Amino acid sequence: MAIRILVVDDSVVIRKLVTSTLSEVRGMEVVATAATGKIALAKIQQVAPDIVILDVEMPDMDGIETLQQIRKLSPRLPVIMFSTKTERGAVATIEALTRGASDYVAKPSNVGNVLIAMARVREELVPKIQALTSGARAPGRPPSSPIATLASAATSSTTRIRTMPIATTMPLPTTPTATGTGTTPLSRMTTQVIARSQITTANPVVVLDGPVRLHRATGPRPPVEVVAIGASTGGPNALAELLTQLPEDFPVPIVIVQHMLATFTRHFAERLAAQCRIKIVEANAGDTVAPGHAYVARGDYHLLTERRLGRISLVMNQEVAENFCRPAVDVLFRSIAHTYGVGALAVVLTGMGHDGLRGCGAIRDAGGDVIVQDEQSSVVWGMPGFVARAGLASQVLALDQLAGELRRRVGPGAPRAAGAVP
Repeated sequence: MAIRILVVDDSVVIRKLVTSTLSEVRGMEVVATAATGKIALAKIQQVAPDIVILDVEMPDMDGIETLQQIRKLSPRLPVIMFSTKTERGAVATIEALTRGASDYVAKPSNVGNVLIAMARVREELVPKIQALTSGARAPGRPPSSPIATLASAATSSTTRIRTMPIATTMPLPTTPTATGTGTTPLSRMTTQVIARSQITTANPVVVLDGPVRLHRATGPRPPVEVVAIGASTGGPNALAELLTQLPEDFPVPIVIVQHMLATFTRHFAERLAAQCRIKIVEANAGDTVAPGHAYVARGDYHLLTERRLGRISLVMNQEVAENFCRPAVDVLFRSIAHTYGVGALAVVLTGMGHDGLRGCGAIRDAGGDVIVQDEQSSVVWGMPGFVARAGLASQVLALDQLAGELRRRVGPGAPRAAGAVP
């Protein structure tokens, strides 16, 4: 059955662009459009859409007010905000995300070619629509997209992998073949049996189905020196709920990658800072990490940590995107594993795709630990689901349990990160 979509935008051009683009996607149907928030609310009652694409800036009733009314009428209806990349648009989008929007997509800007504009809309919107309306899919299965490819079950002696349909024309990554002698595009891989000895955390193979496999620790856990968090779809709300429950004197630093545009991350960090007792800032290269501080990766920059002269500081770069993301959770987590080793604790929150999977493998290899958000409290159980099914997480917890677990892990008297500033 087709996904039923309501498109809300005061611009006739944008409504036609989005409608034309989505109507060409198999399994999707734009059942109605609306030029204002008031019309949108009436259309929701009339056509019962599966998801709403909602303009942020509209006259009379803007996107924020419309969203609030939608949440009163249909608390669980997915809503994707359609935002401009301007400062004003960024502020409004962050406000919408903290008020219950499921995700956001930036409108194409400075695009003179309609076909290019449509391609960009398709590339951004389609995977998110699929992810947010995928209740009928197997738990943890991401939408059909280049980042929703393959994962790993490191706990079984053998595991079967299989392909998924690719929903875009973006370049496909490659993965080692079963013999390890070359690479094969993921779109051409067939069902294979991979021996456990050929599955490594450095280059895991992804399991799309199967049970959660908790990592069973032997002996006492090492003291936590840093908390590294990765999040994507649904992450802004999840991060706000988690971080507002942490005390001002939280004794270790927190580093965060939330998939978000460059224009948006500063406003997101400022919004969190206004809500939380710990100090939250957008990361800057050269910052020395400090306890009671959280650092949000800047959009379009990878975030890393490095140890120099006994101090640990932040590093940023614009090297190639990983998992089609920059910042990427994998980049941060690998860096954390190298810098902190057994003192690293990774937390993977709600999000589509599998960014963070390989990084969790690196943290596990270094002796650190991994916790993931559970499926029931996640907007999309892609990122945490992959990690849980790969046997890399020691705990799968509801969102409202995570802060308490972090407080317990770092506890009174827990060591501060090396190089941290009191």
